[in-house]
Order: sequence, then C-alpha cells, then structure tokens
Amino acid sequence: MLESLKLTSHYGAGDVFQKRTGVSRSNETLDSNQQRQASHSDQLSDEALMLGYAKGNMRAFEQLYQRHKNPLLRYFLRQVDSRATAEELFQETWQSVIKSSDNYQASAKFTTWLYHMARNKLIDHYRKQGRGEELSLDEQVEIQPAAHSVDEPEQQLNDAQSKQQYLWALGQLPPAQREVLVLKIESAMTVQEIAETIQDNAEAVKSRLRYAVQKLKQLISEAKLEVEL
Repeated sequence: MLESLKLTSHYGAGDVFQKRTGVSRSNETLDSNQQRQASHSDQLSDEALMLGYAKGNMRAFEQLYQRHKNPLLRYFLRQVDSRATAEELFQETWQSVIKSSDNYQASAKFTTWLYHMARNKLIDHYRKQGRGEELSLDEQVEIQPAAHSVDEPEQQLNDAQSKQQYLWALGQLPPAQREVLVLKIESAMTVQEIAETIQDNAEAVKSRLRYAVQKLKQLISEAKLEVEL
C-alpha cells in the first residue's frame, strides 16, 4: 500500500500503469527464467545436481529430494517397526547429505552414496536395540533353487499379489535378505549398485536376492493356503 501511494504521488495515472506493467513484465521474465532453470534441473543427473548443491544451488537439492524422498522413506518403512522411527531415520539421512555435501565426489553414484548413508543410520538404529549384526547375517533356508534368473526379481512378484501380502511376507524375511530386496524393488538398484551400497560382492547380493524372492513367494503361497483351509 505504501509503495502504491508513493508511485501515485510521483507519477501521473498513466505513468503508474506503465510502471506496474514493467514490474509485471519483469516478474514474467523472472518466472520464465525460473521455469527454464527448473526444466534444465530435471534433465541433470543426480551427480550433477549434487555437485551443484555443494556449490550452493538450493534448487539442485530440492530436485534431488523430490526424486529420492519416496523410495528412501520406503527403504526405512520396510525395515523398522514404526513409521515414526522410519521418518526419523529418513530425516537424519538427509541431514547427513547436507553435512557431507562438500565431500561428495562425482565418481560415486549418488544413489549408492545416499543409501550407504541410509544403511549406516539403520545399522546404528539396530545397534541401539542390540541387533547390530542383523544386516550382516543371512538365515539359512531350505528352499530349492529357482530355475529362472534373479536379475529382475520384481518381475517374479507381479503375479497379481496384493500389496498387503507382499508387505507382510517382506517383514518375515531375514533382515539381510529383506534389505537387498527392498533396494532392488523399491529403489530400482542394479545388483552392482546394491553390492557397492552394502559393501559386499555382486555374487553375494545375487544369492541373497535369490533366496529372498523364493522365501517371499513361499510365504505368500503358504498364507494363501492357510486362508483356503
């Protein structure tokens, strides 16, 4: 209101209209520039965005957050007992991203770097509960090896199984198997990326995925049988 009064006292009515039109056009130009910048950010890789954020580009961080917030939250939701705990670990992970941004190297894939930090948060949480070894131990299960590949286990789980059945069965898996399956299905990681994230070899990851998929399908099948009985 004060700015409007000042303009009216210094300019004629026509001048005020032109002045306001100029501001409007300036805002339109700014909005257009912002849209172009946002479109450019959408096309940048995670690694480029992270390097941009390390140099002070907040828009780059916002873009990274929007890309990865949902799968990262699901990573925690699938492996802890409460949503409150998952959200706390989720927030702590992003805080670590912020604190460690200056040390980020483009040679490291952003998702691998992000989930490695997330995994450390999860391990710390388990340790506080006296379960520190869970992600490093595989439960031995007696299941006949499947004939098909485990390179794309999510394709083997799309047999019209409900989300509820999937989540229940996922919760019954040994933590080490559940973790790699969550990274594969929820975060769309390759076997090699999972291996780098959990700092293990690719063959070990493939083995865990194979047993996890087989155990998951077995649990769902048994649950269906119980319902039918």
